[in-house]
Order: sequence, then C-alpha cells, then structure tokens
Amino acid sequence: MKSGRRLAVLAVVLVAVAYLGTSSTISGYLARLVNTTDTVSSAPPDCHTMPKADGATRLYPLNETSGTTAVDESPSAANGVYQGGRQSTMASGYPCTRNAENNARVDQTHWISTSGTISISPTTSSSQEAWFRTVNSQGVICGFGNTQTGSSTTKSLLLSVTSTGRLAYLVAGTTSYELVSNFSVNDGAWHHVVGVHDSTFGVRVYFDGTLLMSQSGAHPSAFTAYYRIGYENTSGFTNGFGTDQSLAHFWDNLAFVAYYPFALSAAEVTGHYQAGGH
Repeated sequence: MKSGRRLAVLAVVLVAVAYLGTSSTISGYLARLVNTTDTVSSAPPDCHTMPKADGATRLYPLNETSGTTAVDESPSAANGVYQGGRQSTMASGYPCTRNAENNARVDQTHWISTSGTISISPTTSSSQEAWFRTVNSQGVICGFGNTQTGSSTTKSLLLSVTSTGRLAYLVAGTTSYELVSNFSVNDGAWHHVVGVHDSTFGVRVYFDGTLLMSQSGAHPSAFTAYYRIGYENTSGFTNGFGTDQSLAHFWDNLAFVAYYPFALSAAEVTGHYQAGGH
C-alpha cells in the first residue's frame, strides 16, 4: 500500500515537471523529496544564511571554539582577531535557536578587531546588526572608528549600552545625535539590534525585529573606518563613558555581528530577527 502511494507521488511530480519544464523560473521552488514520509521539506533560514543572502559584506558569527581568529563568513573574508584572547560560552543559551553554537563573551580586556577599512560618509548608507546579551550597564556593541585596535579619535554610528542599561545609537557628524531607548536592555535575555544609516533619511534603530527609534537628518561625518566589535572610544558623547575606556568595553555575550553597505529595509530586519527562531 505504501509503495503504491510513493509511486502516485512520484507520478504527480513527473507530470508537474513535464508541464512546467525545467526553466530557472521554477528552480527556486523545487525542494527535497523525503521518500520515507512522502513529504517535501527544505531547511529554514537561520542566522548564517539570512545575512549572506541579503548581502552582508561582513558576518562574524563569533562561534569559534579555539584560536584567536574571528571568521568573517561573508564574501569579504575580512577575518577579525579576538583581542585579549578568545572567550566562548554556551552557558547563556543560544542567540539563534536554530544555531546551537558557541558565542563570544567579551569584557574589559576581550573584544574583536577586524581587518580592512570601510568608507563612512553622509551620502553612503550602511547597516549593522548584532545579537547581544548582557546584565551589565556598559559598552559599545559595534560601530566604526578610525583605528583598528586603539582608542579612535574619529568614531560614529556606535550601537551601545549606556550606564543606565539603555540601548543607544551614537552618531557623530556636523551635528551629533544620540538616540536612546526609554527602557533597559540589560535583562539577561538575548536581543537582536540593527542600526541603519540611510543617506536619504537619517538613522533608524530596530530592536527585536521592530523599529524602535529614528532621526531624520542624522548623518555621520566622512572618514575611513574600521568595524569595531565590543569596544570603541565613546569620549565626546553625552551617553558615552567619557575618558573611561574600561567602561566603553561591552561586557557579556555577542554573536552574529554583521555589516551591510546599504540600508536594510524594515522587512529585511524583521526577517533576520525571525530567522533567529525567537
């Protein structure tokens, strides 16, 4: 009886292929036939595949279990370095439930530098995203600075957790802007954040898949930048940490940090959050 059902399913598939042809128009919709259950299935998107599919030119899962190299999974292959050594953990759960992997723990002496430079300007759009978890009130999640490993004198578009545990987006331009959430994010849970600079609008911040804050007319100054993860100098920002560089270090867990040379749409951001399985 079961073999008869399988033959019937196969006959339907063959008829469909004969009718539709083999053009590339339908190739994206063909999935794998699982013969044991007569069902069709395909792998759901996850925190590795979604950023790459949407054009990330930097993607650091931070899931290494040995060594000091932070692998960039994007086509750029701009690998980073765990400054102070690598600390990984699985004790705090998974940032993306579909990816049961390690994640990086950073603190006042551990963070990630990256190779290669990125051009930041008022007329150049960009997006950066990260999964983060913290119970502390301090530090830069990710952003841009003009030095690779030191304390940058020029910095902008910094996603940060303030001394009151709130999420901030710090933008240094002709006029500086500091967007700060009205609630704390240091609750010990994993959260998804995306900071967008749209050259035709200004800046937007998405939190757990939803637009949280925006400011029209907010644009960074033009400079050649390194992508910084887990630390950057915040001196000069009201919601920074002044000259205290130890507090400018993010403290706790980071994963799937990515950069895009364009402004992600609201739908793309929501899709990335949902890919985490939360």
